[in-house]
Amino acid sequence: SGVLHSTVVLARKEAGEPRLDRLPVMAVDPSALPATLDPKVTAGDLGDLRAGTVAVGEERARSLDLDVGSEVTVRYGDGANVALRVAAVYERSLALGDFLFAPAELAPHLAAPLHTRVLLSVVPGAALQDVKAAVQRVLAGAAPGATVTERPKGEHLRTEDRGVGQVISLVAVSVIGGFTVIAVLSTLVLIMVGRRQEVILLRLVGAGRRQIRWMLRIEAMTVMLVGLVVGTVTALVPLLAFSLATTGSWPYMPPEQAGVVVLVVVVTAGAGYTLPLRSVLRKRPPSVVGHG
Repeated sequence: SGVLHSTVVLARKEAGEPRLDRLPVMAVDPSALPATLDPKVTAGDLGDLRAGTVAVGEERARSLDLDVGSEVTVRYGDGANVALRVAAVYERSLALGDFLFAPAELAPHLAAPLHTRVLLSVVPGAALQDVKAAVQRVLAGAAPGATVTERPKGEHLRTEDRGVGQVISLVAVSVIGGFTVIAVLSTLVLIMVGRRQEVILLRLVGAGRRQIRWMLRIEAMTVMLVGLVVGTVTALVPLLAFSLATTGSWPYMPPEQAGVVVLVVVVTAGAGYTLPLRSVLRKRPPSVVGHG
């Protein structure tokens, strides 16, 4: 199935005041559903999508008091106001948008109804040439002369391919994380510098270097453990509420990202505890001479 993307304007009232919402929408071939795309229908049938009908996301349908057979009026990008009958209601509106159309309904209102992507249901083990041929057949009607090329293995996506939004988010998170690491590290260093006399006194009363190092390691591991547990619980509470409310699933972090977070905590706490006292531990303790 080819995919068409566009936007529509929805007129509604909020607290008695008129409001216009511009919403991203998409159109797919109903006969290819749900093999290529599964919106998780809760009412109606996506097979009824055609010109004059629309499928509506569950949250949007609830806010507009819509059900299968109801009518909703939307304004397309060409300015046309069209009343559409609701053919189905689906759950996964967070990923697919609030409205799902058939190409026969959306394409006449687009200046250039070209597919922005192609969805395929591929049999495991299918030959690459067969996949290319299937894509070529889908593109033939919408983009005559288009060709399909294979991206070489190992070729990385360019920054613009990944999207400016992702790059900005990555930079913002990195800056915040960097400032946090600097703040934590400087605090630990200042605390440990203030404990130099304590370490010197321990050396004077007979504590060895190995004993002091083990003491500092245990303290550092305690700080790491407490920091990871408290930080995880603090982040999990709002993330859990948001994730369950929007997607109905548990929050997820890729294992490699979780590993980076743990590594940063371990390195920061270890450096904050060990670096300031290295010079004290290398030196021999001053001798105490008694006078009788």
